[in-house]
Amino acid sequence: MSEISQVITAYKDIYDVVIPDLDYYLRQIDCRDGCPVNTDPRAYMIALHAGNFLEGYKIARGPNPFASICGMICGAPCEMSCRRDRVDKTLTIRAQKRYLDEWFGLDKEAHIKSLEMSYARGSTHPTPNGLRVACVGAGVASLTAAHDLLRLGYAVDVYEMMRKPGGMLVYGVPAYRLKNEIAYNECFAIEHLGAKMHYNAKIGRDITLTELQAQYDAVFIGVGLWKSRDLPIPGADGPDVIRGIEYLRVRCMDEEWKIGDNVVVVGGGNVAFDVARTSVRNGAKKVTMVCLETRDEQTADEFEIEDGVEEGISIINRVAPISVERDAEGRVTGLKVQQIYSLFDYTGRFAPQIIPNSEYVIPCNTLALAIGQAMDTSLFNGWDKKDQLTLDRGIIKTERGTSRTSVKGVYAGGDAAFGPALFITGIRHGQEAARSIDEDLRGAKPYREYVGEFTELSPMRDKTYLRTAWSLPTMQSPSTRVHNNDMVENNYTDEEAHQQANRCLQCHVSPVFDGTLCIKCNGCVDVCPCSCLKLVRVDQVNLDLGEGNMRRAVDNFYGVDSSLMSEEELAQMGSVMLKDEDLCIRCGLCAEKCPTQAVTMDAMNYSFRWIG
Repeated sequence: MSEISQVITAYKDIYDVVIPDLDYYLRQIDCRDGCPVNTDPRAYMIALHAGNFLEGYKIARGPNPFASICGMICGAPCEMSCRRDRVDKTLTIRAQKRYLDEWFGLDKEAHIKSLEMSYARGSTHPTPNGLRVACVGAGVASLTAAHDLLRLGYAVDVYEMMRKPGGMLVYGVPAYRLKNEIAYNECFAIEHLGAKMHYNAKIGRDITLTELQAQYDAVFIGVGLWKSRDLPIPGADGPDVIRGIEYLRVRCMDEEWKIGDNVVVVGGGNVAFDVARTSVRNGAKKVTMVCLETRDEQTADEFEIEDGVEEGISIINRVAPISVERDAEGRVTGLKVQQIYSLFDYTGRFAPQIIPNSEYVIPCNTLALAIGQAMDTSLFNGWDKKDQLTLDRGIIKTERGTSRTSVKGVYAGGDAAFGPALFITGIRHGQEAARSIDEDLRGAKPYREYVGEFTELSPMRDKTYLRTAWSLPTMQSPSTRVHNNDMVENNYTDEEAHQQANRCLQCHVSPVFDGTLCIKCNGCVDVCPCSCLKLVRVDQVNLDLGEGNMRRAVDNFYGVDSSLMSEEELAQMGSVMLKDEDLCIRCGLCAEKCPTQAVTMDAMNYSFRWIG
């Protein structure tokens, strides 16, 4: 064995690589990839920073008929995907969307105008196709399905058991997070598009699914989870124990629900915090939350926890309720709990372990349960195909990606089909259902065709984007907000929005390397502040990964058949520049440093259209 072969054998690392194509560059826009409906926050933040607010709003509204709602209360999975989070702190994407929403307008007229900005197939004035669809529920999943189907010429009727549209947007989200009027206006735009609304119409009571199937070509169920789960402990089944979902449904309508001055809320999720924070505004002087989880295990969003603590809510973690304590007249006097030391076993299975002799009573005169949600199955009353529908753990078993159920012609989405999730996820379910309904009824199988255009940019990017500090919008002070139902979070000022939009790394921009100009000086590798570049020998690359595209690229570049070459020959043939996309911050220093201009910073700008 030669000396060079010995070195290769001892020290060679093999790297799995891919050759970038259009799909690869699209996936680098992590915020877009993380959004369930593929909104492109990067694009609207760049437009916002440039002062092109209308273009920014159009980009935010295009894939999402509830863009204004998402600007207020979206759980923002895009922020969790954001590449900037690997540098310091994620971009404030949701708050910037809200800025654009409020700039464009939140009234009915503004939302009607926004209908023309939709990326969905069809148009706002389609030719009727003679087909009819019933949507059960007027929440985001049903109304999104209606929105997309109406644009294709379907006649859509929406059946809603409440007197107002919006579902959990209106009856589950407190006013300090979202004003009902905003939700109503966004729903009204879809009604203006042609949706026929039937309010106070409860399926299974006023009309059956059997009747709907007879009258319509397809039925979409998007009813949400309107029942609170019960707590199986002594004393918790009394009518004086508040069920969280029912309580919010009343209070979100600004209707009266009398409570005591000392409230205990059982639960640690977002709904539990909504119940607790609503109780503070409903006159409770003391509110305590108890939950099985530790602070890190709680499912509530971090801002909900922080805001609740600021408003004076106490949280007791790692305790399990044992019984509801009552006086001789049956009134609630407290909640008896027991400490636990672990919640899950070594396999991750839910298995609380109690601490012996650790029981104590938390005094209260009102108890609220917010430990989960369930579907009201009375909507299936009188349905002749009820036995054909498959339920899985209390929700409708539904095919992911299509929203088809086990009953032909019946589709489902939102929480009733997939369990509690974000509003933006329910919007995606509505879009998927609309595509499946159209495919099943008309045989349409559309797909999106993407076109990418690459433009070389100056590498001398202003580096202030790396120095701009992360900042959320200001908020009402806790001492003020607990005495009103105004929205807790303020909107960004013009300057704040401009600065925060500048923090975007612009993930559609990437360094591109021209091997014919490279002199292997390693300057780009040395100057990279995040060590995302590496220059390696050809033999250190897995040339046959996937479909062997890398081997073909090497062969075409060098004009050889690398499969016939020995490792020694490959080692001496040339080099490959590798880039770790997870680390790159698009600073352009590699292009600035390159003495031969072998490295350029290229922007991938894309567009798409529906085909079929």
